[in-house]
Amino acid sequence: MLKVENVSHSYGPVASLRGVSLQVEPGEILCLLGPSGCGKTTLLRIIAGLEADYQGRILFNDQDLRNAPVHEREFGLMFQDFALFPHLSVEGNVAYGLKRRRAAKDEIQRQVQSMLHRVGLAGFNRRDVAALSGGQKQRVALARSLAPGPKFLMLDEPLGSLDARLRDQLAVELRQIIQADGLSAIYVTHDHKEAYAIADRIAVMSAGAVQQQSSPFDLYHHPKTAFVARFLGLSNIFRFADHPIARRLAQRVDLALSSSDVFLIHPAGIYLNHQPNQAAAELPGQLESLVFRGDHSEATVLLSDKMRLALISRNIHSGIGAAVTVYIALDAIKPLTQP
Repeated sequence: MLKVENVSHSYGPVASLRGVSLQVEPGEILCLLGPSGCGKTTLLRIIAGLEADYQGRILFNDQDLRNAPVHEREFGLMFQDFALFPHLSVEGNVAYGLKRRRAAKDEIQRQVQSMLHRVGLAGFNRRDVAALSGGQKQRVALARSLAPGPKFLMLDEPLGSLDARLRDQLAVELRQIIQADGLSAIYVTHDHKEAYAIADRIAVMSAGAVQQQSSPFDLYHHPKTAFVARFLGLSNIFRFADHPIARRLAQRVDLALSSSDVFLIHPAGIYLNHQPNQAAAELPGQLESLVFRGDHSEATVLLSDKMRLALISRNIHSGIGAAVTVYIALDAIKPLTQP
């Protein structure tokens, strides 16, 4: 088990981490999710032993890692640019960590063959890494990280340089490979959809602090702060005092809000021209925008007091400008804290 206890760090006068605490259970994949500059990579470097100037504690299996050299931690590292050695073949790259560990030649051969097979690159031993596609380079980097049998795996934006289709595919494959090894891992990304696909639990970071830690399902359906909701692409965030409709909706579900408080209307609980089988508020509106996404459409509805609602539906048959009825499930109305 990895534990991060009240870790803080600064670059000169600028705080990069502010009292971060989290833990990764055996066999768990924890994702650090947040925008660039929020402290994700700094925290990863501290855990790896690449950054020693910090306050707090990092423990692995109850051992304080403060004075443990990088190589003694036996943690696997994988970065966005893959950091493959251009002068080595695929086999040479995968074998690198094993050779540094002075493994026997026959063990190196077995491990290299096993790793390449597991990442779908059997037969690529002699290939020049410069001639590989982005996805193939990513697989070689993963095989190199796994070959020495690390105790813990850390991945820093490993899919960031790939196109969206390949990211979606490889995120699922990465999760399967990590799970098959029974490894614990920390995975860093700024892409919430990527985090949903790979993580058992997600820690959302902002300005050097953890805003929320939850399972992907709970994070999406129950964000706790306005920052988390916005970062996940949930835009129906309203200040209690701004709209009469907003006030009536908040009062309908007995939210005790002050004039400056905000709440979320979750798009998963908004229905267009279709009353749900649960308690719901019914509101007239006008369809303002509509974007077809294949298996669903994204729409914006303008309500009577200039309040706009974003929603997702598989059954929108009205045209832009049409009068519509919106049904808002009462359990989709959720209080948020600032920021």
